[in-house]
Amino acid sequence: VLERIHARMKNSGKEEFNKGYLDALNGIILSVRSSGGSYEFFSNLDLTDVPSLKKHYEDFKKNARNRFQADYDIGYFSALTDFLRVILKTVSRTKGEDQANR
Repeated sequence: VLERIHARMKNSGKEEFNKGYLDALNGIILSVRSSGGSYEFFSNLDLTDVPSLKKHYEDFKKNARNRFQADYDIGYFSALTDFLRVILKTVSRTKGEDQANR
């Protein structure tokens, strides 16, 4: 998946943004695959704690939209925002399916 994203970004002209975005995605993947030390944000994130997920999502989104951030940082926070948006949609969908099956 990262290879496809990288190929699409290669010709976009947003080199620093793309580098930040890809570095964040790589970091998420490495964090999830690792043994989960206490310093790793995503390996310690409770993916069922919706209020906490929403808070982190809003924080990352705020940083991604901050025009005073460097392009790399905007790309990095954009990837974190996208990741949490997908997690929140998945959790909401799963909860909806669980309630429908009761």
